Amino acid sequence: MEFTQDLIRSLHSSAVFEGIPVKDLRDLLREIDARIIELSEGQLLRRAGDRMDFYPVVVSGIVQASMPQGGQDRPVAQFGSGESFAEAVPATLKHTPVNIRALEPTSILCIPAKQLESCTSPHAFLLRENLSTEMSKKIGVLTQTLSVVGEPRLSDRIMAYLRTLPQDADGRVEVPMNRQEWATYLRAADKSLIRELSTLQKEGVLEVDGRFIRVL
Repeated sequence: MEFTQDLIRSLHSSAVFEGIPVKDLRDLLREIDARIIELSEGQLLRRAGDRMDFYPVVVSGIVQASMPQGGQDRPVAQFGSGESFAEAVPATLKHTPVNIRALEPTSILCIPAKQLESCTSPHAFLLRENLSTEMSKKIGVLTQTLSVVGEPRLSDRIMAYLRTLPQDADGRVEVPMNRQEWATYLRAADKSLIRELSTLQKEGVLEVDGRFIRVL
């Protein structure tokens, strides 16, 4: 895909390119050897453990990050047009901890990490700052989600999630979503979540009062 004027305008609306004049964006992308790749529905961009030496920005379509576990993929996050999932490029490991797959025909802008780092353009410096900001916004959320959904048993995922929530003076936490939303977050059926919460109550592990839960 060529860097057409329409494409440049579309990219310019992304937070990744905030502050970079639209008239200079095409030259910057060419200078750092950025490229567009096309993914078909279901196609993997990277598998967990693969080397990741570029920063990806979704031009169009949707990609899903998922963690392989027990022969299945547990969805972790989705990214749409204009969003970067640069947190999939750990600064120290340079390997992605998740599978990255297109959920529909998708175009990805790939920004080579090495070329961006060595580029001396002021716009490249701003791009690095923007990417760093986007990473810092999402990396904590991704790490927390991975730590929760990485637990093999539903009961362990429930407990891991509850530990991420602040407690009130009575030692209770408030789950900021309904049961169906919580089940989706935990990668479980809502009936399975309700059944597991009931079991944990009967076993004296939890005290459940609507959205308020106390770990006993």
